[in-house]
Amino acid sequence: MERAPALPALLILLLSVALSACGSVIDADQASICRAVAAALHDDDDATIRENSLRPLDGEAALRLSYVVRDADGARPEWIICRFAGTQGAARFDLSAVDTERGGLSDVKLYILKRWWLPEHVDRRIMGALLPLDGHLAYWLQQVLNGMTLAGVYGLIATAFALVYGLTRRVNLAFGEIAVYAGTLMLIGVGTVLAGGISGIGLLLAFTAGILGAALMNAALGHWVVLPLTARMRSPQPVLIATVAVGIVLSELLRITTPLRENWLPPLMNLPMPLAGTADVFIATVTPAQMLATGLGFTGASALMALMGFTRFGRDWRAYAQDPQMAELLGVNAPRLTSLSFLISGAAVGLAGTMTVLAYGTISPGAGLSLGLKALIAAVIGGIGSVPGAFLGAILVAGVETLWSSTFNIVYRDVVIYSLLIAFLVLRPGGLLNRAAPTPREF
Repeated sequence: MERAPALPALLILLLSVALSACGSVIDADQASICRAVAAALHDDDDATIRENSLRPLDGEAALRLSYVVRDADGARPEWIICRFAGTQGAARFDLSAVDTERGGLSDVKLYILKRWWLPEHVDRRIMGALLPLDGHLAYWLQQVLNGMTLAGVYGLIATAFALVYGLTRRVNLAFGEIAVYAGTLMLIGVGTVLAGGISGIGLLLAFTAGILGAALMNAALGHWVVLPLTARMRSPQPVLIATVAVGIVLSELLRITTPLRENWLPPLMNLPMPLAGTADVFIATVTPAQMLATGLGFTGASALMALMGFTRFGRDWRAYAQDPQMAELLGVNAPRLTSLSFLISGAAVGLAGTMTVLAYGTISPGAGLSLGLKALIAAVIGGIGSVPGAFLGAILVAGVETLWSSTFNIVYRDVVIYSLLIAFLVLRPGGLLNRAAPTPREF
């Protein structure tokens, strides 16, 4: 018998593959210090430095930087090892030793380097853009890269709205705060595992905790709040009010407990990589964390599309969304289907929250309302109850938001987004896929 795969397990597997190549991750502040050290060792007017690789040394608070220096004597490869006093707190900024292929720096040279050179040169770049591109085109490339991350976040939450609405005809307005809850669990997990050093496995465990926590939270919300109210009352208002209340409770709990924990992800995997452009106009950059977040978003979207299109769960979901009574007569297990739908939608929201932390370094309790509303707008624009429509709507909303922010006054950005919802409700109430029927009739 065909079985639906467990979405959280699939996402965890994909993330483990993405992180398997980096058993340790790079602290961006330590990387900036090490690059500045290399620049200090070749502080000649005619010397240029091109980075080849930067990697951490296993089991040590140290980075090995390999590069090519070109000066009057020609081009030659060199390397340095920057050693730090620790992996967390103030110790990770303390450069304790520098090794080169000609030997280690003396204590006097190290003191001079730390006292006078590093404070002024720690942000000095030694990498150029990978691809030459007109600076104005590079600027728009940067906006596209930024918009892709937003599209992934909005798309996953919009899908959660579609999954729940398709079965219950109800809207869960707590999704935004559940995403914040997932991101907060990830931050707590990262703070816990940092005591044992920074590693890809530790990040994976923290990431998993965020997704599973959101899935369980949403399953509990569905079991004890949404489904009982749906069974007792025909009107959708009680569910709206109850889920708003749950969202407020979550938001306040997270806000009150914020001073008790570190609410920022350490600067991991956020070394800017110049992609394209010209130094005198603009260079588009991307960080490994941003690429990982965007990749996870679109991987999650693809997994959900496959789940809905090629598994028994997707077939049962479509049948129940079209005609609940007939679906049950034909053998669809309605309680199991709704439980799985709440779990999967919670996992999708959890992935969106942890993606936000990966890409931006943090997530705040007040962000849940904005995330939830914009994702709901994306779901409505796409044709609420449609999983593909949710992603199409998310791409449109993220595109409009990014385009407006980069071109016009950002103060009016949300006004434009909410006006877009009004325009669709008046001019095309069925959304992009023109689902004008009051209930979803097809995938």
